[in-house]
Amino acid sequence: MVKSSSRRESWVVCGAAVCLLLAGCLVDAACRAATGGSAQPPRRVLLPGDFLRAEWSGGLLANSAFLPAADALLAHEPFVGALALHETAMTLKPRPPATLRVLGRSVTIFPAVSLAFFSHDGDLVPFTQEVIRGGTSAERDSYWDIIVQPGKIWSEPGDGEWSRAAFPFALVNSIEGETHNGIASFLYKAGRVSNLRFQIVQQTAPFYVKQTFFAAGLVRTTLLAQPASQDAERIAALTKTYVQSLASAVRIEDWSQLASRVGANRLVGFDGRMPGRDIVMAGLDVDGIFYLEECASAGGPLPWCDRARFGVWSATKALANETALLRLAQKYGPSVFEAKIADFVPQVAQHAGWQRVRFEDAIDMATGIGSGSATSEPNDINDGYLSDPSYDSWYAAPSVEAKLKIMVDAAPVYPWGPGKVARYRDQDMFILGVAMNNFLRSKEGPTADLWSMLQHDVFEPIGIYYAPTNRTIEADGSAGQPLMAYGYYPTIGDMVKIARLYESGGKLRDTQILYAPRIAALLAHPEPRGLPTGEHFAFGETRYSNAFWLAPYRSGACQLYYPRMIGWGGNIVALLPGGMVGIRIAKSQEDDGGASVNTDGMVQVAERLSPSCGGPMVPGAPAVKGSASSSIEISR
Repeated sequence: MVKSSSRRESWVVCGAAVCLLLAGCLVDAACRAATGGSAQPPRRVLLPGDFLRAEWSGGLLANSAFLPAADALLAHEPFVGALALHETAMTLKPRPPATLRVLGRSVTIFPAVSLAFFSHDGDLVPFTQEVIRGGTSAERDSYWDIIVQPGKIWSEPGDGEWSRAAFPFALVNSIEGETHNGIASFLYKAGRVSNLRFQIVQQTAPFYVKQTFFAAGLVRTTLLAQPASQDAERIAALTKTYVQSLASAVRIEDWSQLASRVGANRLVGFDGRMPGRDIVMAGLDVDGIFYLEECASAGGPLPWCDRARFGVWSATKALANETALLRLAQKYGPSVFEAKIADFVPQVAQHAGWQRVRFEDAIDMATGIGSGSATSEPNDINDGYLSDPSYDSWYAAPSVEAKLKIMVDAAPVYPWGPGKVARYRDQDMFILGVAMNNFLRSKEGPTADLWSMLQHDVFEPIGIYYAPTNRTIEADGSAGQPLMAYGYYPTIGDMVKIARLYESGGKLRDTQILYAPRIAALLAHPEPRGLPTGEHFAFGETRYSNAFWLAPYRSGACQLYYPRMIGWGGNIVALLPGGMVGIRIAKSQEDDGGASVNTDGMVQVAERLSPSCGGPMVPGAPAVKGSASSSIEISR
């Protein structure tokens, strides 16, 4: 959960094609906007000439410059085709720290990738929302891969025959877990496209690339051959899926609507001590509506925040790994919890420490393997986490075999054995994913894939039709193993839908999707569950169970523990009492005294809205439908 932090550098990178703007010295008013000030970049109209030039050296604009203007018209023609984006090198002034070259690749170069789109009812729809490998796929200089989301097509007076297209995107890397979120736009007409104008205005917490950055640039772009007529069937299928995704979208309203409904005084303190400059997005799901508190960026409100994908790091452990395990338990019975890792991962079968480790132990971070101290009273769940001398090489290893070999070669065994003490290790969640994948193949055949099962059996029924995740990078070009410890890139709606499924006991209408007894043990309960973490907040010590961090809440004689999915940087999905869900996406890197993972403010707001501990409600405030005894229905 907690990655190491380091001193942030302040520097500016500018060049003829791209201007990279780093924390501390943005070249325009975006600096103040991104760090909590009130100023924003000016709204400047992007003219056709801005796209058609060969070079450009400006800074950030207001995000609204990339969106349809008030007098925008329908696009002159639909769009279907693939953009070939060329690597765009950055001219750096002054020279950046050496750390900006990671694993031999430059983080200051936009990747060379091909992005295919078609249009539907004015939307620009990507052929895929999976991770598109650029920097990690070939001998290229860029460090980055990319994810693209749906945008819009339109035209504007004065553009002549040109139509415009814009879409949100995120730069990612296939071995990491953060997103660098931005918006891009291009012109098109009669089989021609302009260059691509983009800016990166927000991000989640980084690991390898320590500096928080913003970027803007112009990428040389060519239009690949139009799709053949036989692709019409594929586009029809993609359109059907896209329409289904729109129909299942979570209803999102502004935070002010919730304040008007329940009274602003009942929402005070929701973000706790988390600095506003570190919050990317936050909100609360109440009675089937997600109320968005903010979705800020250096260029103003982040465009299409509902479509943006966020790197949530270790929240993946609960959103995906635990969810997959509970699906296997529902599908094949609870004996899967007792299955041995070594029986399904032959690479560790001869290692004495792994022979007794169950799937249950791995999901509880209690394998009994690790490089921390032998002190367990009191316990520190992070003892031996990033200080593990093999962690860096394991993290950077691209393939399944490389990662497993490092785990076998460097696997000290604690004296207490499995199932006794929680010690946080990404490696254990990864190997659990490998074991579950092989367990699934033992049931469904050699081509079965754990992530595909998760998508088909869990995500699609609850309305999640796209689920990009990082996978291992295999030399033979195969899909690779989903990392499972981190690397999932959900939208707001995806996180809400998964959380609602848990809040409903894993049941969708009349269908039990996830194993209900285990979820019942996770949801808000007066008795402590799981293993001690050594982490203490105002209401007591947190505990760890089934990839969730269980936090205590007390009011008078009442006590309850509620589960939270937590990822590096302050990414949180909290299953709050009363069937509510609190979500925060953040980019904290500093030692903040626990503010980034503290959800006391969230649970106190939930208790004001629907008391589970019998506390008083704010006088005169209207009642909220959710209650501790009635789960919120999943809306589709």
